[in-house]
Amino acid sequence: MDIQNQKDTFKGIIHFWNLPANVHVFLTPEFKGKLMKKFMEVARTKYNANKITGISRPTIGRYINKKDSKTRIKSLLKIVNLINSNEFSLNNIEKNITWIGGINSQGIINPKLPFNFNSRAGTRFLAAICNEGWISAGAYYSNSEQELRDSVKKDSLSIFGGDENTVRDWIKEKDQYLAFPSVIRDVLILITGFKGMKSENNPPVPSFILKDKELMLGWIEQTIADEGHVKYHPVKYRREIIWRRSFNINLNEYKLNIYEQKMLDKIGITYDVKNIGTYKTKKGIEKTRLHIRISKRTNLLKLREIIKIPCKRKDETFTLMMKHFVRYKEPLRVKNTIINLCKNKGYITSSELRKEI
Repeated sequence: MDIQNQKDTFKGIIHFWNLPANVHVFLTPEFKGKLMKKFMEVARTKYNANKITGISRPTIGRYINKKDSKTRIKSLLKIVNLINSNEFSLNNIEKNITWIGGINSQGIINPKLPFNFNSRAGTRFLAAICNEGWISAGAYYSNSEQELRDSVKKDSLSIFGGDENTVRDWIKEKDQYLAFPSVIRDVLILITGFKGMKSENNPPVPSFILKDKELMLGWIEQTIADEGHVKYHPVKYRREIIWRRSFNINLNEYKLNIYEQKMLDKIGITYDVKNIGTYKTKKGIEKTRLHIRISKRTNLLKLREIIKIPCKRKDETFTLMMKHFVRYKEPLRVKNTIINLCKNKGYITSSELRKEI
């Protein structure tokens, strides 16, 4: 990846020229016709065009004669570089792309190029893939709740464009998941820098997210939706939000946990972190589980004001928890009993407190 590509990626923006060379595009027929006409004016013959660019003559012939043929990004960049004209700049090319994807893939029709992750939807989508998804031959998001799959699908379409057929919803007996086109996998690898399981590859949160409060809020609200528990037990005076992550025990640091703590620090939410133990997977891999816990009245009220959890059940529980967050008589009675004991005896023990209560 060259320096400009790295700058784009670090900003959370992916242009078509940042993508792997074997990705293909469709251009609008009129624009492609003008492009190839200009290309042949410069190259003069197919033989010379082949010699200059390395593109085979049959491929050049197909590009010229079939205005609706797919064009490989690698070939397109060679043509644009040879023409060297503002009329056919990379930005103008990007505006005229009507489809992008692998040679035999579903791809994305009417893509929203460049792909920009600088929004809550963008970071929610990245968090969703990190939380309940994986990146392998494709990109996937697995969740048994239709509402959350629909939310992630909506966010993906707002970033990438496409139509109702772009993201496929697979319903199986033991798994329900979304499958994304291979070009989205390519974009995710560029943005996140990893493939496979997060607990083993230990990816960081993309750095551009930590520079913007709105983006951090998007990550937090999606993580609560996927990995979190909104615990509201008024009888036990228990109100808290917790999410847990597992990591290979042999890692030097647990990056997602570290980066999510940084997010909470930056948005002014207090929390505590706890190691809740280790376990072995079916493959014998030893892992540790850490959880982040958010509690306390003013802290939770502040969080309620700045996030919306994309899970209706959890979001409604959070709202109800805040609505009925009052000072209960029992905790106040305990507090007053402690004060009175201290005044009368100058000290307090747990046994004496139990007797008085």
